[in-house]
Amino acid sequence: MNFFVIGVSHHQASVAVREKLAVAGIVDRLYGLWERGEDLSESLLLSTCNRLEFFAVSDRPELIRQVILDELTAVSGCPRVNLSPYLHEYADLEAARHLFRVAASLDSLVLGEPQILGQVKAAFREALKRCRVGMLISKLMHCSFRAAKRVRSETSLAGGPVSVAGAVTRLVLTLKDGDLSKTEVLILGAGPTAVLVLDNLKKKNPAALTILNRTRVKAEVIAQKYKINSRDWVELKSALAGADLVIAATGASELVLTEADLRETMGRRSLRPLIIVDIGVPRNVAHEVKYIENILLRNIDDLKEVVWESSLGRQEAAVRAEVIIEEEVTKFGKWLVQLAKQPILVALTRKAEGIRRLELQKTFSQHNFSSHQREVVEIMTGALVRRLLHDPLLFIKNSSPAEAGCVESGQACLNSIRRAFKL
Repeated sequence: MNFFVIGVSHHQASVAVREKLAVAGIVDRLYGLWERGEDLSESLLLSTCNRLEFFAVSDRPELIRQVILDELTAVSGCPRVNLSPYLHEYADLEAARHLFRVAASLDSLVLGEPQILGQVKAAFREALKRCRVGMLISKLMHCSFRAAKRVRSETSLAGGPVSVAGAVTRLVLTLKDGDLSKTEVLILGAGPTAVLVLDNLKKKNPAALTILNRTRVKAEVIAQKYKINSRDWVELKSALAGADLVIAATGASELVLTEADLRETMGRRSLRPLIIVDIGVPRNVAHEVKYIENILLRNIDDLKEVVWESSLGRQEAAVRAEVIIEEEVTKFGKWLVQLAKQPILVALTRKAEGIRRLELQKTFSQHNFSSHQREVVEIMTGALVRRLLHDPLLFIKNSSPAEAGCVESGQACLNSIRRAFKL
């Protein structure tokens, strides 16, 4: 049994690439591989604004890998040769290490941000609901939760305000010279990230703060909680005309603000500049908007420089966190090899017991033993088999290739034992 992960993230792929895979139906499509009869034992899909990763368990990993690549190619509309450079792939312990780092926010755009662990847990719940989780992925996920918990409790990696919302706030303050007192802010969207951005920006005392969402009731609830303004979605154009800063953070699968929309808006604003920060994936704002005069457009990829500066103080904690990750990978590696050993332990025990039963049957058929004598012989032969198996079974259990995390060497050792005992 092999497991691996294949996907894209903010490290290799820009938002222009990631949004091609952030399309409606991709979750059903990838989970549907099992229903189509593909040789897939377990699977889990992790989808966030910064990554799309598919974890798979299969006896035919190369075949499943090609099937997944076909699906990603079809969904994105990109030829495989164009998509492949942006993909990352890890197998076995490297896949486990990658997941542990993701859950512990060591692989996040914002080092130490807490939201990713909740997203990993949500992905696990979805896979469980779809009955795609078996023993291996279940163990893998729970080990990732433990690794993340240790990193948060044993290091200061998450110390201080760390989140995409915090990075957006830092970016905005940089663009506005640290002063929002004369800035009218418009928030588009009412999801968790939009609310976090709203909360951060409100603390900076902007001149006005307004929220718009396609579902007006949801926007009104948030507006009442934060004591800000809310407007109906049909008022979007007039709201844009009065804003100085727009944060686009909707979960829409299509553009919310087109080039035509913004050209019309800017025509009503004279020379008043407009800053737009688009943190949606797929993007909420058309790329061409950046060419419109007096508009400054930034997207989620533009947060990297701000994030890099704010993460410098957490580098020492990150080093300690990496040590914790390695400790947890080693533990998982030991469990993985023990799991691989289990079939051979069972097979060897069954073979010895089968031989014992066959010889007892021959002996009892050739000699007239009393019931008591049969019982004594049963006990004696059973004890003899257990004594003979003790050292071989102990050797298999304690064989140490996995101590160094080498699953391949451990498998070679088990194959040798199978050949030796003709299992």
